Amino acid sequence: MMSVTRESASQPAITAAAARRLEFADSIFTHAGQTRLSMRVPDIRCAACSLKIERQLSNMPDVARVATNLADKRVVVDFSAGDAFSFVDAVEKLGFTPLPDRANLAQAALHEERKSMLARLGVAGIGMMQVMMFALAGYVAGPVGIEPAYEGLMRWASLAVATPIAIYSAMPFHQGAWRDLRNRHPGMDVPISLAILAAYGLSLVNTVWLDGAVYYDSVSMFAFLLLIGRYVELGSRQKYQVSQNLNDHLLPASVQIFDPQERNPTYVLVKAVPVGARLMIGPDQVIPVDGMVLRGQTSVNESAFTGESLPVSKKAGMTVLAGSMNIEGEIWVECTAPYEEFVLTRISALFRESGLYKPRFSQLADRIAGVFVVFILFATAACGLYWYAAGSAQWFSIALAVLVVSCPCALSLATPVAYTVAVSALRNYGVVVRNGAFLERLAESGDIIFDKTGTLTTGKLHIGRIQLLVPDLDEARVLAVAAALERGCLHPIARAFARAVELQALAVVSTAGEGVSGLVEGVQYQLGKAEFACGKPLAAPPETGMWVLLAAAEPLAWVQLIDEPRPESGRVVASLQGLGFVLSLLTGDAEAEAQRIARLMAISDVSAGVTPADKVAAVQRRQADGRRVVMVGDGINDAAAMASAHASIAVSPADVVVQEAADATLLTNSLTSLPTLIVFARQVRRVIRQNVSWAIVYNLSVIPLAMAGLLQPWMAALGMSVSSLLVVFNANRLRKVQD
Repeated sequence: MMSVTRESASQPAITAAAARRLEFADSIFTHAGQTRLSMRVPDIRCAACSLKIERQLSNMPDVARVATNLADKRVVVDFSAGDAFSFVDAVEKLGFTPLPDRANLAQAALHEERKSMLARLGVAGIGMMQVMMFALAGYVAGPVGIEPAYEGLMRWASLAVATPIAIYSAMPFHQGAWRDLRNRHPGMDVPISLAILAAYGLSLVNTVWLDGAVYYDSVSMFAFLLLIGRYVELGSRQKYQVSQNLNDHLLPASVQIFDPQERNPTYVLVKAVPVGARLMIGPDQVIPVDGMVLRGQTSVNESAFTGESLPVSKKAGMTVLAGSMNIEGEIWVECTAPYEEFVLTRISALFRESGLYKPRFSQLADRIAGVFVVFILFATAACGLYWYAAGSAQWFSIALAVLVVSCPCALSLATPVAYTVAVSALRNYGVVVRNGAFLERLAESGDIIFDKTGTLTTGKLHIGRIQLLVPDLDEARVLAVAAALERGCLHPIARAFARAVELQALAVVSTAGEGVSGLVEGVQYQLGKAEFACGKPLAAPPETGMWVLLAAAEPLAWVQLIDEPRPESGRVVASLQGLGFVLSLLTGDAEAEAQRIARLMAISDVSAGVTPADKVAAVQRRQADGRRVVMVGDGINDAAAMASAHASIAVSPADVVVQEAADATLLTNSLTSLPTLIVFARQVRRVIRQNVSWAIVYNLSVIPLAMAGLLQPWMAALGMSVSSLLVVFNANRLRKVQD
């Protein structure tokens, strides 16, 4: 924790409390009546540590949720009342070191931990080689042995070299074990520390009395192999941290803003850039805000969002996103959103939230690991007593091997490492996972329901024919009123009417899936479906396309909107059918237009003219039949169905409500990644099952061998380390999503 200088002896507590509040200020958030505290706990070592913290904090009053992420050592507490710092104090009382959830602190803690681990690893590695050289004389001497004087010299030399290894190099294990025992919740550091201290202690006694066996080589090799595993794990976590902190990784700390009233630019923090501020962005500079291009033309690399490295052309009137790279031209940009609402900020928040999820395999592994440590201790004691009573001179060696080989390190790492690597890979691929359960649910789903407009089609509607229904009305007036009503809306229909707006609409109300209404020059207009616009069914013209009705006191005009399928839709639908999915199409459009798109896509199950409530009912009917449904959409009218579905995917939504309703978002504005995403979800499930199965089979196989005296302690240490590394390396096969 941050040290505080005391100004006077009479105010130490006040000064310390104020410093702590300042330190954690940006780690406490309040939203919708709930407060969230997010903190880093760098000394979480295993599943037992996570479970202990979760149980302790969950038992405190007014707590809604406690979640931990073993991969990035983060603890999140959602609560409705009370002081956030009571949770910080509770974590400290358990013997852990809570830090504010800031990227720089997390990175600094990881860097210091890796540096410390490397030093300990160096001491253990060099010492292990030296101890093995001392032990070699005894191994090659045969049954005759070496002279007692030389044997004593070798033992004392081994003691001198092994002492720093047993104390300094193995200190992280001892500290973790002491904390676990003090909290009466033994974790995996307990058997490791006991094995090192027991082997070292008995060797020390036998060295002093020059009697019995010594295990300095086992102590040294055991510590060295375990530290290698920890060091590799730290490297994986550091890469995960860098990929997770998108804003800090991609955005500059401060920017220049230009005020038309001022000659000189003003430097402000990127988090403090106000809406409406103007920035000049030159070639090879990162665009620091979400905004609109005022003037200039350039190409922008948006790979941070889409995973696609090809540049996108931008000119006046087009939007740009914070974190994208301006490639060639100079542009002027007006900031259109505060820092908290940047697309990049929302993605980072969704990404961090997904990392808190624990799949069912992980929860099962955590419970097994927590019980297994206690079993290890009893099994070790029973095995040692059995061989001692049997008169075996190797009783201690056998007990030591059992203690070492049975540690369930691989079991605890099996799921969280695989899951966090997978979520990071998806973010780099252009898929943001909001709900951590998404991959698990997607892998077990069998039905997919598609929205039409903006999902299977481009959503880039353009106006076809206008059919006037009253005299003394021209097409220009129809388009002007429609454009005024749709101004500011994000639906694809609204974009079809985007034009210079001469009229202004007041009291505009948008009804999801139905239409929009408002006052234009004192007249109440409605634009949308016939029943919404004029209160009764009305037959649209027979031509294909989407028809919307403009009405006031009476129907005024039909407007034809033409939408074409996405170029990749047919190929994607065929791929999904090849993967065994049952596909359906739900749309609010008329029957003729829905059937036209369905025929092009080769989808037989089609429902037209449905409302948002109808979409929810369709999802729930399928679920009632035991089917697991994925909902794919892009508009507000899909949000309720997405929330009801087993899993949901938003295709490059323009509205944040849709992004927050979906379990995952495709940022590429393309369906091409959908089959790849499903295949990847199944691969994640397969890798997790492989890891868990391997960890369980390994422990069940080697424990009997150790109990039978067939494994030496160094073999046990090597097996445990290799087992953990195998799980980590297998999980790293998920580091890249393959198309």
